[in-house]
Amino acid sequence: MLTWIEVSQKAIKHNLQQFRKLIGPDCLLMPVIKANAYGHGFFDVAKICDKATEVDKICVVNDDEAVSLVELGIKKPIVILTFYETDNPKKGLILAKKGVIFPLFTLKQAIFLNKIGERASKKIKVHIKVDTGASRVGLLPEEFIPFLKKIKKFSNLKIDGLFSHFAASEEDRVFTEYQMKRFETMVGEAEQQGFKFPLKHFACSAASVLYAKSHLNAIRLGLSLYGLYPDELSKKKIKLQPALSWHTKIIQVRTVPAWSKIGYGGSYTTKKTTKLATLPIGYWDGYDRNLSNNAFVLINGIRCPIRGRICMNICMADVSAVKNVKVGDKATLIGRQGKKEITADELAKWAGTINYEIVDRINPLLIRKPINK
Repeated sequence: MLTWIEVSQKAIKHNLQQFRKLIGPDCLLMPVIKANAYGHGFFDVAKICDKATEVDKICVVNDDEAVSLVELGIKKPIVILTFYETDNPKKGLILAKKGVIFPLFTLKQAIFLNKIGERASKKIKVHIKVDTGASRVGLLPEEFIPFLKKIKKFSNLKIDGLFSHFAASEEDRVFTEYQMKRFETMVGEAEQQGFKFPLKHFACSAASVLYAKSHLNAIRLGLSLYGLYPDELSKKKIKLQPALSWHTKIIQVRTVPAWSKIGYGGSYTTKKTTKLATLPIGYWDGYDRNLSNNAFVLINGIRCPIRGRICMNICMADVSAVKNVKVGDKATLIGRQGKKEITADELAKWAGTINYEIVDRINPLLIRKPINK
């Protein structure tokens, strides 16, 4: 194995504990493990969350992820947050029998779930999704009450919750407070009409840290479950541990003369005799092509610059400063060697993106190794 990911179970448990302290004992903590657990490994993270006493429910993005958790034997309640097929009764029935909670924001979904509930001989728990400003999915304020009145006739549905999603809680306080007020207004109007929502959830990682009022009675813990911060201010308010590190091994060391062009297009030219290490990793693995001539890797505790363009399966690093460097030495793309560290945030800066994308786009075929340190 030349390239692998290590995921610290200890770090994830630490982060869960930090958020449990933050929100208190009465607010539900619902980790989000969608998209291969933000690149950290879906099944391993699911098992950690299922065993963790801090966790109340586990959130996924769609019905396929929910089926995977059911097949894995996850015991904690499962919440689908965004979408699911409404023409696949077989899959729906599997999830209904296991008590999976579905999002609801269209009449077509309501008709489908009601039929599934009838076949399963049980009420399907649903969380109504409202759009307070993210403009992705959900019911707009003017659609909300009419929709609730329409679904009252569906006897196999049970309204278990209400939720929305912040658009900019990391950066725009005014708009975030506007969304919270909009949500409060919608809740108030619905409750005046006799509708009840046992569970109300809105807060993501950033909102959980920055806006205590957004906790309601449950939070959805996404990015920060994995020890990553959604913004700079959050770093001052909660202490997290990054769970993921990313490593590979040198497959060749060679010395090239001054004025050698490196890689496709000759995008880098050496200015002196240079020792290069070839690494078996590229943009297929998720090591972004925008890192070409911008990034560093750690080899023997020394920061070594990437030289030339990132290829599909290979990249090159200047190891001239590393003594006794050899084939087989470990190169760390994210993580720590000795006193030096490269973070997902640094890679995001170098690649012109966000830390979410850096970890989430690491190829899911790469081995994830759970570790206890």
